This record gives sequence, C-alpha cells and structure tokens, in this order.
Amino acid sequence: MTLVVLPLIGAVGFWAVQGLWDWAWRSISGPPGLTAFASHAVGGEHLYLDPMESADPATKCKRGVPVAAPGNPASLPITLQAKTDEAIMVIGVEVNVVSSEPSPTDGTVAEPTGCPATLKGRAFDVDLTRVPSPVTPAGKSGSHQATDLPFTVTAEDPEQLNLRLRPGGRDVRFTVKVEWVADGKYGSVTLEGDENREGDGEPGYRVMGRGDSSSAPGSPEGPSPSPSANTGSGSRSSG
Repeated sequence: MTLVVLPLIGAVGFWAVQGLWDWAWRSISGPPGLTAFASHAVGGEHLYLDPMESADPATKCKRGVPVAAPGNPASLPITLQAKTDEAIMVIGVEVNVVSSEPSPTDGTVAEPTGCPATLKGRAFDVDLTRVPSPVTPAGKSGSHQATDLPFTVTAEDPEQLNLRLRPGGRDVRFTVKVEWVADGKYGSVTLEGDENREGDGEPGYRVMGRGDSSSAPGSPEGPSPSPSANTGSGSRSSG
C-alpha cells in the first residue's frame, strides 16, 4: 500500500508545483498580447513631395509619399510579435480608409533610390479603391510567401506582413487593425500612422496612385522625377 501511495503523492506534489510555477510565470510576464509596428508605406514608382516640402535629398524618404503604379505597387510592412512567451494566433487584418481624394497635380516627384523597399514576408493585397477595403492573401511571388489567415506568432518568432496597396488614381490615408486570439482571449491592435514621421501631421498612413494614366501626381502631364535623391520612423501599438 505504501509503495502505491508514495508515487501518487509525488505526482500530486509535482503537478501542484508545476501549476504554481505556471501561475507565478504568468503573473510576472503579464497577460498575452500582440505588439505591431509599421513605419510608413514604401516602394512604388515614385515619391511625391507636397509643394511646401523641401526637396532636400536627406529627408525625401521620410517626407515622400509612395506613388503606386500598375505593376509597381507600394506596400506597408508590418512586424508582429507576441508580448509574452505565449503564442498568439493572428485571425484578421482590417484596413480602414480615413480619406480618399484625387491625386494632387502640384508638388514634386522624386525617385525612391536609397529609400526602404518592400521586405520579405507574408503578403496581402489591399484594394483601397473600395470601402470597406478587401484584404486578400497574395499568392507566392518573388520574395513573398503564399499565405493565409490564421497564422501564429511568438516572442521569439515574429512575423513580417506586407500589405500591397492598390490606391487606384487616388491620394489615400488609411489605418490598419490586426485581430488576434490567445488562451481564449480576443484582442486587437490598431496602427494609425507614424506620429513621429515628418509630414503634414494628418492621421493615417498615406499612399498615392496614378492608376492607368501615364501622368503622375505632381503635374497633369506627369513631369520627370526631380533629381532629389535620399533617408527613413514608425507607429507601434500593443494590444
């Protein structure tokens, strides 16, 4: 009888200690959550500079707005990482258009040479000409892997998303919401643009497009890019 009871007591004690350790670790590390970071849209055919903006090559990457064109889309890279050791399942990505105006006909366009470009990672296509804006998984293309929702991120294994932006011929501002679940808890993170980025201070990430027209923002005739060449900050949220 004693030989049976002793292992049973030992097992119960082990489970109790293990449960206490798990509780203590959760208390120290905090509840599960997701951290998301996105600086600004990158890529595109040209960079647009507002009329009042300086064409200083040292600031064009910070101030310039990517101009997407057919076959040359702009994108918004987003880095996702779990806040604790608990894995987070990302279940949704929503894009909310804050404003959509015709692309401007004044200002300057510059080459994006030397500016940050699209990174490798999971790619989603975003049609900013529609409200709500559909976010659809992109097939494998170049450095982008084929992907779909849901997917999992951890503290040691973050994920890079690339939202491939299709604004048509519009000047669009938008925000992004990432939805997640962990341990039966639902949460979301909203990225509203880079508050520290040099620019006009308006809310939302900004991207432009010239649609199917040969003209680019900056002139009805689509001027040649100004010879201003080149640097690159971000919005970080947790939920």
